[in-house]
Amino acid sequence: METITIQQLEENQRFLKLIVIGQISALFALLILTLRHYYVSPALHFEYVVTMMVIGFLPSYVYLLCINRYVSYVLVLNALLLVSIIFSLMREWALGGVFILVPVYALLFKDRQIYLYSAITSLIVFISLLGFVLHGPNYGLDQIVIMLDLFTIYVILVFLIYFVVKDLVWHSTIEAKYLQTILTLTRSVEAKDPYTYGHSDRVALLGQTIAKLAGSLNPKEVYHSGLIHDVGKLSIPDFILLKQGPLTEDEFIIMKSHPIEGMKICRSLGISDHLIAGVLHHHERWDGKGYPEGLQGEKIPLIGRILCIADSLDAMASNRAYRKALILENIAREIKLGCSSQFDPLLGQLVLEHWDEITVLLNKENIKIP
Repeated sequence: METITIQQLEENQRFLKLIVIGQISALFALLILTLRHYYVSPALHFEYVVTMMVIGFLPSYVYLLCINRYVSYVLVLNALLLVSIIFSLMREWALGGVFILVPVYALLFKDRQIYLYSAITSLIVFISLLGFVLHGPNYGLDQIVIMLDLFTIYVILVFLIYFVVKDLVWHSTIEAKYLQTILTLTRSVEAKDPYTYGHSDRVALLGQTIAKLAGSLNPKEVYHSGLIHDVGKLSIPDFILLKQGPLTEDEFIIMKSHPIEGMKICRSLGISDHLIAGVLHHHERWDGKGYPEGLQGEKIPLIGRILCIADSLDAMASNRAYRKALILENIAREIKLGCSSQFDPLLGQLVLEHWDEITVLLNKENIKIP
């Protein structure tokens, strides 16, 4: 018996969800058509159309149960077949616009190839059926002109959707894959040192919480940036990274290079600049005495200022080889003292005002590290 992996099960669940979405859409369209048929104007071949729309995406469901490969392409073909049969049976030129629904449906797959495949195949089928639908005495030049207009609108919409969505959905999907890769690498570095294990996950959660309180940034973006903020430590030699005592001046210079190295790694993998800003600037200080660029005040990107506090909070709440973790009262005092020097004073004050919420995250027993 063929073994099904967890990833395959998740994929099957996703495809099942897309089948349900398609079926609900088909049934909703059937409801509108039925109301129109009985109360406005009878539709040609109504009984056949009803049968096809009720069947809807059942072929895709059967295919999913039998075969796990190429389901996305089968789903697109199923949608195109449904639209084509209805268009051919009803023979109404005004229905030509429904072909745009196939590429729109394909957007749910978040896959550029699937989208282009759906757009091209829909266009070919649409053009092929035009002659069949327009053939007959009831269709004249006016209808042909209108169909050409629909064809033009279809092409324009396909291109507009493509260029609008490509920087939103597809980039986000690719970025998510790279984020997971970077996070895996970061955790492998942290795993070498019991004192820093889980640091990035805790910084991410703290940063997300502070971002929610501030209300100025997308908390999810801050969370993702927090997860990868120390990825540059991959380039730091272990004898420096794992040193039990204070670093020498030369060692500290090397350690201070990790934000720039992290930026390089993220940029090479196509991570967004707004996430890279947190990686690069989480060691900047409000007074301009931080690194790597020595930025001061509001010249430091907000995501960097948030992660600076989050990073410091977790560092103070964690044991180190050379000291014990600070108690909560001392951490709060350090945050208060650091306002206007190390930390953005407004963010520092915000953290202190919501200290009870922050302390929950400082308790490591409340955070499960994967």
